[in-house]
Formats: sequence, structure tokens, C-alpha cells
Amino acid sequence: MGKNLAFADILINESDNVGSVRIESIFQRGIPEAVWEPNPTTSEQFPNKSAALPYGALVYLELCEPVENTKHYRVKSWKILKNPREEAIEAAKEGRLYGSSCPVYLKARYETFFKFNAGMQRYDAKKNDGSESKTKSSIKNINKSNNNKTKNRDQIEDQLSHVTNNKAKAMAATIFATWLIETYGRNKLAADKGVLDVAGGKGKLSIQLALQGKIKSTIIDPLVRKHGTKLDPIGAKRIRKAQAPHPTLLSKEFNQTNFLTEGENLIKESSILVGLHPDEPTEDILDIALKYDKNCAIVPCCVFPCIFPLRNLPNGRPVRTYEEFLEYLLLKDDRLRKHSLPFQGRNIIIYLHK
Repeated sequence: MGKNLAFADILINESDNVGSVRIESIFQRGIPEAVWEPNPTTSEQFPNKSAALPYGALVYLELCEPVENTKHYRVKSWKILKNPREEAIEAAKEGRLYGSSCPVYLKARYETFFKFNAGMQRYDAKKNDGSESKTKSSIKNINKSNNNKTKNRDQIEDQLSHVTNNKAKAMAATIFATWLIETYGRNKLAADKGVLDVAGGKGKLSIQLALQGKIKSTIIDPLVRKHGTKLDPIGAKRIRKAQAPHPTLLSKEFNQTNFLTEGENLIKESSILVGLHPDEPTEDILDIALKYDKNCAIVPCCVFPCIFPLRNLPNGRPVRTYEEFLEYLLLKDDRLRKHSLPFQGRNIIIYLHK
């Protein structure tokens, strides 16, 4: 896993009276005992990125004894027994035939990460043991403790959401669309299959691209809309009136695993990858654009330090703030540039213009 460290609790057989144990293990290519081939029944392939070991997962490791003069147990095979990310996706489907509910997914993920980062211990005011009521002083101490936990939880929630009204969102989409057209040109944006609008939500950005430049686009977003594969009636009516191309809605999660398998051609045939406050897939948009040498433009917003705890700057400082996140993204490629847009909220664009 390179220089990344992962800390985990170890489950020990109760019959083994071994006390406290510390084990250092390492994934290492080229060891004769390990076969790094995809095999869902025996082992996983070599984890070449940190996302392969999801934060909060329960993982089974088969280890080899350390080589002489070393202290690391080498991983022979491994398998994820419990994946909180997959559980969150299943919870977010809510019995739907396609797509998933983005708010439900984020809530499920948030519960997992808060549990590991802040303990998430709730005080039960009901007396389960039938004992006498607590004294006023003890109740006061408990309430104070709960208030601190709530405050800590609220601080994490601030990283998991950005609050703004519909008017501000529409203004941001309008200004961003104008900047895209002025920077890249209508013909370049409309080439091939057009713009790939990642985490596009209700399609405000794609609607503006259609209205301002008659540019076709594909919206990628896991959120299930009540209008299905169509835009809301007002947006659709404006597009029809302008005789502009109607955006395509694709209810998928944008990532570097499943989506690359299912939607690789769409990425290759798109003119540019864009994201206006795309939340979780912000870094994926940039990484995929660089991988396929595509133009891209993203407006980062939430940092999600709990969901992505392994992000670090070159000096080793973890990425926790918005400014650190911008620096972290810009360092991915020397060709990347940033620009500030005149709208409310987080308005810095990081973009590649070849």
C-alpha cells in the first residue's frame, strides 16, 4: 500500500491466552506464497490503491511468517468479510429497481465513519436496570458529555454537506456554464458525446449548457429522481423551447472501479469531464480525466476528511481543510490550473485545458 498505514483491531480466538498483540503486516508483490489474481472465492487481487481496503471494513488476512531480519508478516491472501460501503449502497437502494438515494447513502456512510472517528456513544435516558434516578450532578455531567459529542458530530456533519439555496445553486450553474463555453469553446464542448456532467444532481449545469450553447451532455448521478430519466418539467420545457439537446440522465455511481468497467467508452467519447460541487467523486473525476488525458473542470466543495482519511500532502500533513484539499488536487499534475468564479460559496475551479 505504499506509505499508507492502516490501523485495525485484531480478533483473537478466546482460547488463545495471548494478551495484548501487535502485528505489522504488508502487501508485497513477488512473494512465492501469494497469487495476486482476481478470485472471489479465495482471495482478492493485489490492493493497488487505498480504496481497495474500505475504511471500517472487516478484513480476513492469511499471513506468511516474516522474512529473516524483518518484522512484517506478509499477506498471502485476503478477503473483505464486511464492507460498510457496500452496505450503505444496499441501504440506499431502498427497494428501487435502479439507482440509489444519495442522502440515504451519505447518512449510512456518515454513521460508519462517525463511529470510528468519534465513538458515537449515545446516552440512553431510559432506566433499563430499574435502579434509582441519577443525581442532578451526575445527570448534568452526562448532559455536558452528550453536548460535547453532539458538537463533535456537528463538526463532522459540516464536512459531509454544504448548505445553499436553490437560487444560489442556479446562479452557480449559470456562471460555471458560461465560463466553460468561454474557456473551451462551444464546438469543443459539443464534440463527440458532449459533456460528462458528474454528480450533476437535478441537471442545473447541463440545462445551462444546453440553453447557452446547445451543448449535449450526460448527467451521471446515483440519486434517483422522481421524474425518472427525464428532467424536471420546467427544465425540460425550457430546453424544448430553445430547441436545445436534452441531457441524458444515467443513474450510476461514478468511481474508478465499476464505472470504468461499464462506462469506459462514455468517458473516452466525452469532450470533457466536469463537476460542480460533486462531493465524494471529486478526486475520481480528476484522476479519471488525467488517466484518459481528457479535459476536465471541477469546482470542489466538501472535503470529507472522515471518508478519505488517507489523503496527505507531500509534507505528510493530512488533508482536512478546503484549502488543503485544493492544494492536494492541484499537485496531481503540473498542467492543472485554478480560477475563481463570481458566485456565492466555494467557487474555485480546478481545470485542465489541453
